[in-house]
Amino acid sequence: MKKYSFLVFHRDYEAFLLKLREIGVVHIIEKEGAITEAIRQQLQQVEQTDKLIRSLEARGTQPATPAVVEDASALNDEINEILSAQASLVQRHTQLRKEMAETAPWGDFSAGIIKKLEEKDIRVRLFIASLRSWDPALVTDYDIFEISRSAGLVYFAWVDTGLPFPEIDADEVKLPAHAVSELETLKQEVEVEEARLNDRLNEIASTSLNALKAYRQQLLQDAELEKAFSTTTSEAGDKLRILEGWIPAETTEVLNRFLDQEGIFYLSESPVPGDAVPILLKNKGFASKFEMLGELYSLPGYKELDLTPFFAPFYTIFFGFCLGDAGYGVLMTIAALIARARVGKHLKPVATLVSYLGISTILFGLISGTAFGINLYETGLPGYSRMQELFVANGTDINSLLFALSLMLGGIQIIFGMVLKAANETVQFGFRYSLGTIGWIILLVGLAAVFGLNSYAGISMDVLRPWMYAVLAAGGILVLFLNTPGKNLLMNLGIGLWNSYNMVTGVMGDLLSYIRLFALGISSAILGFVFNSLALSVGTSIIGIFFMVIILVVGHSINIFMSGLGSFVHPMRLTFVEFYKNAGFSGGGRKYQPFRKLT
Repeated sequence: MKKYSFLVFHRDYEAFLLKLREIGVVHIIEKEGAITEAIRQQLQQVEQTDKLIRSLEARGTQPATPAVVEDASALNDEINEILSAQASLVQRHTQLRKEMAETAPWGDFSAGIIKKLEEKDIRVRLFIASLRSWDPALVTDYDIFEISRSAGLVYFAWVDTGLPFPEIDADEVKLPAHAVSELETLKQEVEVEEARLNDRLNEIASTSLNALKAYRQQLLQDAELEKAFSTTTSEAGDKLRILEGWIPAETTEVLNRFLDQEGIFYLSESPVPGDAVPILLKNKGFASKFEMLGELYSLPGYKELDLTPFFAPFYTIFFGFCLGDAGYGVLMTIAALIARARVGKHLKPVATLVSYLGISTILFGLISGTAFGINLYETGLPGYSRMQELFVANGTDINSLLFALSLMLGGIQIIFGMVLKAANETVQFGFRYSLGTIGWIILLVGLAAVFGLNSYAGISMDVLRPWMYAVLAAGGILVLFLNTPGKNLLMNLGIGLWNSYNMVTGVMGDLLSYIRLFALGISSAILGFVFNSLALSVGTSIIGIFFMVIILVVGHSINIFMSGLGSFVHPMRLTFVEFYKNAGFSGGGRKYQPFRKLT
């Protein structure tokens, strides 16, 4: 990155900003307080419009001939008014349902007749009594009329002609404001209005969605322009404007040519320690699809290694290990490839990423011998039956091998992280500062090689012992005495001993964390097997087959969702905690966002 400072005469400043926006390469350095209340309101309007766009996209309407939208702002206001009216109608619908439930026991009475009776001093009063306290004789002895019975209650009316109310345990209720038929009419009117508003939203979604998206981009563009104005420093009695920004080093020629043509005075300089330099990741192909995952944690700091291309293969392997079902992997891959052909440009990387994870799941499903919860090692298939015989002959099974593989992958990623840490320290501070990390790499790799050769290659320790001492000596010197350049030997020794304690306990804990790969793979397979067993237990009759299909579809859908979620989260946790820690990742970078035209 290169840092630029622009000095512009105040009368030319607006035109300069507009042309700078056309070039679209400068990441403007915002000064404190650059986000004014007016800009904040503009950004809130952008966010509100974005929500409207998402709600219209969720309706799933088919695109139609685009409508001519002369005033996108008015369209935006219309949508807000429709949504507000729909919310009111939903409340009105709820009120009507409640009122209909309260009015239904009283039947379809005539409020007009009751009002005429009241004009002649005859009042009709309504009561509710429990069925246990109700006496049917009241109907013949008094001016009482039973209306209905429901849920152990009796609904009755009493004609108040001035005589005292009979002795009965009853509660008087207010006369309903509307009869049932009137409420039905009101409900139909609400439903008609809801349908009309819904049709209008469908029309907007199919014909004017692009216009609304362009309006959102224009709002955001205007807000960014205002932000550029507000982050400017004024000098020389407000006659000069100073603006600072960052640009990628490879674009300096384009920017310099523009500035020279416009006669703009500028200064260009390289970053210095302490500068908040924006980060522009430059991954391509496979690794670029994983940038969205890395950004969930943090971008690397300036001059720090971008770990995206280094964690991407591990994450792919770990996801397949955790889900570990070839059938699920096939479904994921097919769904991802279909989605990639249909979704918009901004979602294609997501679909591609899912297809990578699906392929990894297929491979690990074939290794673990699991497809839709079926244990392939027990099916008698030629390849799997032969493998099963070899497992039995060697006193092991596939699960034991997968357990060992999870620890092996963990050890490889931890060591690889340390190698990256050494490279990172060399790039940022110099080779001397990486000697302590290199010492630990020598110790861990060397000792693992010695004990591995002894255990699996049958080489005696008498032969390997000199090599082990050489590894301990070389690694120990680097770890204990050369860990912090510039300090004396005693200080380095103290720091080295403390770091050794933290490293030994930390690496063991980190390594054990990778057992989760095996555990999640086993849990996915067991849950799929349980659903298969449950489906087979319902029988083979026509009804049984019907319920069998339902159990299989619903059960495996639940398993794909739950296991897929765990397979997404836990490898990410291993990446951001164990791998990033051992790689010495600091992070804290801010994404490069150039000031550019959006519409």
